[in-house]
Amino acid sequence: MMPGPILALFLAAAGVSLGLRRLGYPGLWPWTLALGALLAWGLVQQNADNWLEHALPPALAGEEATVFATIISLPEHGERRSRFRIRVAATRWGPEAFRARELLVSTYPARPELEAGSHGYMTLRLRPARGPANPGGFDRAGWYYREGLHGSATLLDFEALEDARAPRIQDARWRAGLHRMRGALRERLEQAAPGLRHPGLVQALVIGDRQGMTDEEWQAFLRTGTNHLMAISGLHVGLVAGFVGLLAGLAWSGLVPVQARIRKPAFMALAGLAGAALYAALAGFSIPTQRALIMLAAFMAALLWRREAFAWRGLMLAAIAVVLWRPTSVLAPGFWFSFGAVAVILLLLQGRSGRPGWRAAGSIQVMLALAMLPLSLAWFQLGSWVAPVANLVAVPVISLLVLPLLLVGAGLAALWAPLGQPFLHLGDGILMLLVGLLDGLSHVPVLVDERRVPLAASLLGGVAVLVALLPRLRLAAPWVVLAGIALALPMRPQIDSGSVRALLLDVGNGQSLLLQTRHHALLWDAGPGRAGGYSAGDQIVIPSLRAEGVRRLDRMILSHEHAAHSGGAAAVRATLPVGEVLRRRPQGPGERPCEAGEVWEWDGVDFEILHPPAGWDGSASASCVLAVETAGGVRLVLTGGLGGLGEAVLMQEGAEQRSSDLLVVPRGAGADSLSRGWLQDARPAMAWASTDAQGRGLAGAARQRLDRACVPLQETGRQGALRLEADTELKVGPGHRAGSRRLWRPAPDAGAPLPPGCPPGPETAGGLVE
Repeated sequence: MMPGPILALFLAAAGVSLGLRRLGYPGLWPWTLALGALLAWGLVQQNADNWLEHALPPALAGEEATVFATIISLPEHGERRSRFRIRVAATRWGPEAFRARELLVSTYPARPELEAGSHGYMTLRLRPARGPANPGGFDRAGWYYREGLHGSATLLDFEALEDARAPRIQDARWRAGLHRMRGALRERLEQAAPGLRHPGLVQALVIGDRQGMTDEEWQAFLRTGTNHLMAISGLHVGLVAGFVGLLAGLAWSGLVPVQARIRKPAFMALAGLAGAALYAALAGFSIPTQRALIMLAAFMAALLWRREAFAWRGLMLAAIAVVLWRPTSVLAPGFWFSFGAVAVILLLLQGRSGRPGWRAAGSIQVMLALAMLPLSLAWFQLGSWVAPVANLVAVPVISLLVLPLLLVGAGLAALWAPLGQPFLHLGDGILMLLVGLLDGLSHVPVLVDERRVPLAASLLGGVAVLVALLPRLRLAAPWVVLAGIALALPMRPQIDSGSVRALLLDVGNGQSLLLQTRHHALLWDAGPGRAGGYSAGDQIVIPSLRAEGVRRLDRMILSHEHAAHSGGAAAVRATLPVGEVLRRRPQGPGERPCEAGEVWEWDGVDFEILHPPAGWDGSASASCVLAVETAGGVRLVLTGGLGGLGEAVLMQEGAEQRSSDLLVVPRGAGADSLSRGWLQDARPAMAWASTDAQGRGLAGAARQRLDRACVPLQETGRQGALRLEADTELKVGPGHRAGSRRLWRPAPDAGAPLPPGCPPGPETAGGLVE
């Protein structure tokens, strides 16, 4: 089950129970608590069962289906592809197990003619709702579950249908219509001000569409802790509600018939809520805007009821409503950031009388940024010490200047393009100055901390924040320092001299492996990637290195020039300091050839390049091969992408060179891999293979040879990232999927057993896996 949503709902029920007790109904609170617990379990169970019923099972990977579907999102059209969300109404033909209702669909090349509301018969190649399983980085499978997506697919063919022949789906129609309106407004913005310097930022603030933002713009906001300003959520929705409410208050004074029917505060609250709902519609009613609307409605209700301590009760009511509306919200970092930020603001305002002035508002903003730092380090592996200063500037600039100008400009542009141009260009000019400032701050290295903090350290940091915020606890100031130290301590694992740790990452169609000794780290290959496109180095390798406490690489070896091995290297080098790079074809400073005969020793562990000899080309035959031997005599051999002639040459060196306790088999091992007697005279105790979700990367013939030689095999595509520790013996973990099971990421099957009569494999140490 999912402990997160259950815990959140249970705590909400506990809050209601305590509230009833304080209101004078002591006999009701135990029953309310029990009822809330049952409600929490039921809601979570129903939500989970519904998703599991429709999620694409792994067996459908690569299968095709033809469905009638409607595009229900604002399509993202890039240079190479288009991507959008579809709602399936009916299945024309496909596998019997296909029951998906909502899918994320990509089409290559891009098809700009497809827009929200386009419907017809779509032929899809299916992909289950799963993703790489690694100790750090983005949980794609969890995101599918959180967003209510049952999988993804590639569009192979599309046959449009006339409206008269199209099946009707009520929720699909209004969602498609909403996003069609957003698409029309995006076009009006582009037509009204084609010369904007930051069109992506303008679209992000007006309609919540961030696909036009450049990487440089996003990094400037991300590294300064101001990226929350680029998502239409609580702050933006609240500001719009405030502006509309203020205008409604001015209008109320002149509306005599209205004055007799509704009080001014109620009129302002309802008008503000209506304005906020309209702005949320511009953002497509995304999950953050839904959460913000519910929070706003709860606070408005608490305000109108004039209850004592309405702020805390409003926060509690909002949390209950959000979780009841969408239980999976608690899996999103935005849920905890939103409610945590409001709770911190309420703590800071506690005991104050009157409205805070500019100085008090500035101090609240600084304390809020510091309070969110532990959560940011734990969740995003990024903490910005410059965030208090950056937010002190960016929040009022965006809130009081840029956002009103852009919203007025967008509204006028929707009526007539020239009317909105001055406002859009003025807002864009202010954005240009702000982005320049944030970009400068983001490149001050001591002010941006990029690492992962364990949950325990983050909780201690949170305790430090609470102690600092609560006046009654400030006598415990020394404990604040002690708790805060946990955030600054290095989180590098303790490794004995002479021992080595290995982590083979789950990077799909590629390879990347981290080797750590007591004081050194080596990255073997950097996963797949391509210029201007997807990079496993950025999406998987870097987050995993941070999760392992690696802040610097002493050496990176790129075994092969193929993009599956070296494609992610540029992202790694751009993010982490790398001592030197060994590869087949050096391309710049800090790089030199990887050639047989090079040996070195780190912390009692010996390393040796076994292949290729000097002068070889960059083909698979010339792939680097590395041997690692611990002080206890345990030996690991990494073969990179070795194949063909290279394997034959290595066979001539004798079995002693190729002997190993763990063999990392060549990525993409074909039918002729390991076929020259390697497994007979140098049989490893275990083999690792880097494969994708469908098992590609290791040919069936190579699997059969490993089976016949009684070599246990672990695969990243099935088991996720693989981990081991070697000293005097080999201690192998079961894989990241088994070590971090989730409802959306169940443990894999054990795989095909070894033939009868084979001895058992190495000891499995489940404690090594997070």
